[in-house]
Amino acid sequence: MVAAVRDPAYRDGLALVLGSGLTSVVGLAYWVLAARLLPPAAVGVDQAALSAVMLLGGVAHLNLTYALLRFVPVAGRAARRMVVLGYLVVVLLAALVGGVFALGAPWWAPELVAAVGQDRLLVFFGLATPVWALFTVQDYVLTAIGRATLVPLENIVFAVLKVGLLAAALTATVTGAIAVSWMVATTVLVLAVTVWLLVRALPRFGEEHTVAARPVTLRELGRFVRADYAGSVCQQGAMFGMPLLVLALTDPAATAVYGVVWQLAQTLFVVSSGMNQSMVAHGAADPAGADAARRRTVGRSLRLVVPGAVVLALGGPLVLAVFGDHYAREGAVVLALTSLAAIPYAVTSSMVGAARLRQWGRIQFGVPAAAAVLVIGGSVVLVPALGLAGAGLAWLVGQSLVAVVILLATARWLPPGLSGRIDAVRSAGLLRRVDSAAAHLRLPEASAWQVRRRLAGGSESVVAVIGPDDGPHGALLKASDTPRSRDGLAWQTEVLDRLHADERLGRLHALLPEVLGAGDVGESYCVIESLLPGESGLHALRDPERTETFVASATDAIERLHRCTGRIRVVGDAELRAWVHEPLDRVREIVPTVLRQETHWLAEHLDAALRGRRARVGWTHGDFGPVNLLADSDGRVTGIVDWCEARPDGLQVLDVVVMSQFCVVHGTGGPELGTLVQRWLADPPDQVRRAQRRLGGDPVDPRVLTTLGWLQHVAEVARKSARAAANPVWNRRNVRSPLRRARQVLDRGVSPAQPEDPPVRA
Repeated sequence: MVAAVRDPAYRDGLALVLGSGLTSVVGLAYWVLAARLLPPAAVGVDQAALSAVMLLGGVAHLNLTYALLRFVPVAGRAARRMVVLGYLVVVLLAALVGGVFALGAPWWAPELVAAVGQDRLLVFFGLATPVWALFTVQDYVLTAIGRATLVPLENIVFAVLKVGLLAAALTATVTGAIAVSWMVATTVLVLAVTVWLLVRALPRFGEEHTVAARPVTLRELGRFVRADYAGSVCQQGAMFGMPLLVLALTDPAATAVYGVVWQLAQTLFVVSSGMNQSMVAHGAADPAGADAARRRTVGRSLRLVVPGAVVLALGGPLVLAVFGDHYAREGAVVLALTSLAAIPYAVTSSMVGAARLRQWGRIQFGVPAAAAVLVIGGSVVLVPALGLAGAGLAWLVGQSLVAVVILLATARWLPPGLSGRIDAVRSAGLLRRVDSAAAHLRLPEASAWQVRRRLAGGSESVVAVIGPDDGPHGALLKASDTPRSRDGLAWQTEVLDRLHADERLGRLHALLPEVLGAGDVGESYCVIESLLPGESGLHALRDPERTETFVASATDAIERLHRCTGRIRVVGDAELRAWVHEPLDRVREIVPTVLRQETHWLAEHLDAALRGRRARVGWTHGDFGPVNLLADSDGRVTGIVDWCEARPDGLQVLDVVVMSQFCVVHGTGGPELGTLVQRWLADPPDQVRRAQRRLGGDPVDPRVLTTLGWLQHVAEVARKSARAAANPVWNRRNVRSPLRRARQVLDRGVSPAQPEDPPVRA
């Protein structure tokens, strides 16, 4: 826990949550005072007016809150200019939006006009909307410059000032005392914080972060704001538009109850929002870590939200009794339901935050839009039938449904049938988004190219055949929209370009795809490769008449690559880090704590077995198996594909070891990899020894090479697919069991009689 608090993202998140919590405590006194001294109808009208200001302020700031949070940390000296321009846009647009709302209030808020009057509404909304919009934006600016710890102080001052001004307004019998005291307090805080930011804080921040700064283009900023703004409007509509909806569906007294309930329940929602803000601010420099940051943020939010939601759900009547019998009688059920809705909101808000880091516009819009439609639409249907409880039920059901979809889509592991369907939906959507890749990448006559058929697709990528609809020629389209897979495709593009430029390969060039085009298409990275002849090597492997020819042809092809590019090198720190220690670091992350000592022992043993020996090092494929080979009708290899794991200085014998392993695993009736590895550790096959002799160098224990081949594969699975690595069955059979057996065999030099797991057909 102490280590977690030292994390700047967690510390700033706690500061934001603490600020909201302290504000809520003092805010209770504010609303208790208002509820005790004013009739429910008056409280309801002012609540609706303030909610309208908050909604309009959210619409007017164009969600520059998260845009500044995302880009100010990397703007350097340009940070102050960026904030000033943002403030000017917010003020002008908020004043316009507030005035338009007030002028049109007779049509969309006649209850407010009847209670307050048209002229007063125009003055109030024209002034209050820009002030509230700036008040919202400035907390995000403070977080962006690493001053989130000041937010609690600001909010405490705001809350205390509100209480004092409300007491003064009630004493002076000011009409609309709640709204007036609220907005005067807001104005004082906005002026004070803005002057400090522009005069001292932002200039100092810009000087301190000049080295790490990068240019932020208007196009990049505009693309972020466009998608995020639409989603933000939907979220603001659900949070701050509901009092207006309740007022239209019920009466001012019921609106007062809902307003008090929302003030209580909102304290739980802002916990997730605060953690989310901190995640975006601290993750701006590392968007690739968005998934891990999202999972941490959800856990940290739930540790605070769940206890609070349970307390409010069970103790709602007692809490609401402080405001008066009317509030306790009418609001207990809706408070319980709305408070529980804050639990799934921790999931939905963190998903939007991760999308902000990655600039995934569809997620930034889709998640809050779906939740808003369910909440607002559900309220329209349920409130007339169930009263205020219908609004709480709409919140709980709407947030829960969206959270369930997110959890399924991002689960580290799901049963194969379910995960396959989810992956199919996701890859189909990705393919639709990149179906114009040929035109974007300026391929000749690309306007006539279409997607012919999808060949593969997972949770992060898709592969499809594209080409002219009426022609025999085509190409292969690969696309991905996650940082990890994008990096893999970009590396494969570089590998193929380098191999094709290497004259030593000669006729081997015919077996390698040629990159026809590569680059960003929207939010995805796409590669278009030449389409090589032949069918999947799996078919040739499983055809008894072609098996022998296929295996011999594949071995010959990869060994020609090894001979052309390899050289004998003494194994040192760099090689051992790449072949042993980094792969074992990844394996260590996916095994139970009790097995991590095994990985440390294995690292030491493999290091000692290889260090100082002469080995043949050069280009390796890294995942050389039947799945990544093409073959003709006779079984001869016609293509070697999928070079994402290739390395220019790999241990070349491992390509042959991996090929030998997967020819057994993928053959008809073959065992799983873990079972095969355990067998080979007991009795290494001759082909491992022969491969060493053909490549040259010092001989290495075949059991060590068997272990390295297994390690290379499972480490890449852990790197590429958290979902596959988290599969408990796959992990036990293919990671944990071979890890234990490798320790036993290599340490004691004994051969186990039977593998730990029975053979399982592929």
